[in-house]
Amino acid sequence: MTDRKVVRLAVLGVAAVLVSGHSPYRQWYVYRANHLVVVGDKLRPGALALTTAVASAIVTRWPASRAVAASVETPVEVVKLLRSGQLPCGLIPSATAQEALEGRGHFADDDKVSLRVVAMLGDSLFVVLDRFDRERARDIAQALSERRSNLPLPRNSALRGPAPIPFHPGALDYYASGSPGP
Repeated sequence: MTDRKVVRLAVLGVAAVLVSGHSPYRQWYVYRANHLVVVGDKLRPGALALTTAVASAIVTRWPASRAVAASVETPVEVVKLLRSGQLPCGLIPSATAQEALEGRGHFADDDKVSLRVVAMLGDSLFVVLDRFDRERARDIAQALSERRSNLPLPRNSALRGPAPIPFHPGALDYYASGSPGP
């Protein structure tokens, strides 16, 4: 081998070691595997407080979930994180959920997003994708129902009722089980 090839191989080897050892994505994947990340937006007044309260309600009822709140700037970004599979659940306004489900408005250039409601929280919907685990959706619906009084919601808001998009089957299991209503 020539000296140039040896130097080139050495540089490539060092670069491969440095790049593979310091990937921030690996830590994020591990974190997401160990925590249920509930994402909301910062744009709407009170949305971040609601996201935090929802994560707290979930972790209180279901400690193994290690639920935590996260925020992005807009509800559209929440849907994009759900669609890409980066995060499993989020809080968005019902109008945004309808646009995403129907592929219109902000989502006209993209495929429709198969969102499902787990709970209605005032003017926000707690949503997941239709492929979200059924038992987990049921557990979340139960956690939010049991801790409803701790959520910053309008006085007469319900967790279930007519929703602009379909409910997740797991949430329907909980609501149909004769559980105490919200």
